Amino acid sequence: MFAKKNKDNSIEPTKTNLSADSKDVIETKEEKLTQTAAPRKSTSISSSCHISGDLTLDDDIQIFGHVKGSIRSNNGVVTIQKEGVVEGEIYAQTISINGKMKGLCVSEDLDILENGQLDGICQTKNLTIKKGGVFTGTSERTDKKIQLSDVKNKPDVVKLETPTVSVQ
Repeated sequence: MFAKKNKDNSIEPTKTNLSADSKDVIETKEEKLTQTAAPRKSTSISSSCHISGDLTLDDDIQIFGHVKGSIRSNNGVVTIQKEGVVEGEIYAQTISINGKMKGLCVSEDLDILENGQLDGICQTKNLTIKKGGVFTGTSERTDKKIQLSDVKNKPDVVKLETPTVSVQ
């Protein structure tokens, strides 16, 4: 890699001695470079799909269709694509809006892209609005990290017992 010049200006490569320890370090670095990250799991909601209800997942979700309800992603990215519409609440580490969102967004990072429209409330650490993106509503900056308890499901619905009437 480095060369040294002789008296007659000819270049002579220098010799390096690698010890067994440094060879192990090189092999370890090469192993790290050849290892690839595990692929992220992603759920897609197609443009012909209309969902009413609450979604809870651990990974990424891409919304091309219409969702009315809450979306809670423990560890992923919620992306509303250009033709996607969400009415309700989104709780995630990262939210990316390129379609329409009406409601509450709670995240560490919120990106409103060129075709994105957010009408509602956002509680986020980092808010980015690209040229062409529209935000109507209120924004609250929070330095709080999104915790697993923030994205957990709402409590189960309690069934009420109906009184029984006896007829004589």
